[in-house]
Amino acid sequence: MQLHSSTPGFFHRLPLGTLSIAAGFVLCWSSGFVGSRLAVAVDTPVLTLYVWRFALATLIAALIWAAQSGPQGLREQLAWRSLGREAAIGSLTVGLYLLAMLVAVQQGVSAGVASLVGALQPLAAAGLAGLWLGEINGRGRWIGMGVATLGAGLCVLDDVQGVGGAPAWAYALPVLAVAAVTLGSVMTSTPRVKLPLMARLTAQLMAATLVFVAAALAAGSPLTPPAMDAETLTVMAWLVGLATFGGYGFFVVGLGRLGVARLSTLIYLTPAVTLGFTAVLFDELPGQLGWLGMAVAAAGVLMALGSRPRSSSSTQAPDRATSQTSSQANMEASHWAAQVSDALDGEHAHQEIPKTQARPVGEAQASRAKIRSQTPWPSRSPRASNLVSGRKSGRGT
Repeated sequence: MQLHSSTPGFFHRLPLGTLSIAAGFVLCWSSGFVGSRLAVAVDTPVLTLYVWRFALATLIAALIWAAQSGPQGLREQLAWRSLGREAAIGSLTVGLYLLAMLVAVQQGVSAGVASLVGALQPLAAAGLAGLWLGEINGRGRWIGMGVATLGAGLCVLDDVQGVGGAPAWAYALPVLAVAAVTLGSVMTSTPRVKLPLMARLTAQLMAATLVFVAAALAAGSPLTPPAMDAETLTVMAWLVGLATFGGYGFFVVGLGRLGVARLSTLIYLTPAVTLGFTAVLFDELPGQLGWLGMAVAAAGVLMALGSRPRSSSSTQAPDRATSQTSSQANMEASHWAAQVSDALDGEHAHQEIPKTQARPVGEAQASRAKIRSQTPWPSRSPRASNLVSGRKSGRGT
């Protein structure tokens, strides 16, 4: 039995658990932008801090994975090709994405603007999902995403006019981050081998650690452990707890519940949440144009999320592919939510396919046998006898 929210509009059609995942994703994903701002303010070099952030997160994820799987399960799940693919995904969705955002904030781009530029990601994700995964985006969703993008652009314009402290090229870094996380999100939604969520996070976080190690070495930042003062520990707890395990945990789980396009559309809500964080922590508020942009973006999000996918006979194959993707992602999130096993569904599907194929063949054979028994073939015709018995007729008789 599923509990449904009483919220009017689109949201009443979603189970309460799915709404909770969506809300958790928006909250934790927004915390990453604020974490970048907090990390810049501590005494430890920011790249060094991020190296140890991801090293600690990798260790925690590996320990949880080992505790959940046991020695035998670990040996069965050590599929190096699949783990390497997850590492490639992590280098995009975690490493390159956060590195670009972090450098942008260092150059003077505010955390709110970084999240607003990142809000352009849903259009790219929706386009790739349609081409790569076959997810169907109706006209209403495209219009909604376009309206939301317009709202995000108004907010960016408001920040540039109000602050203007960052160089122009710094605003291209969030765009680079958008491209990285879009490609990685599509790769995440097409898993080839079933791996637990913690196995995937371990591989992705390890890859992100290596990305930041390379960046720190290139920038000349030391790799010594950061100071264990209260401010640094608070920032580390924020980055590891909320931004890493909260943000990317909800990211992977939400892909299975909502799909790439719909989950990515929720990113449009992160600027408003980031604004709330920055207003409380840093006393930063947008101007009138920024408030207008927030309202326009929120309206576009509601339009995009409330639109129904197109239904036609030509979309049955993509729907099956999307359904299989959802079942896979839900199964991988079984340690975080209810147990979901699409392996049983796969067995049922394989059992039903032979029956579906065998039934027409059996009916055809029975029909031919009935015709042969009722047809008054002349007994004196060798050609007719050969036809009935299934042998070649004519030549050689």
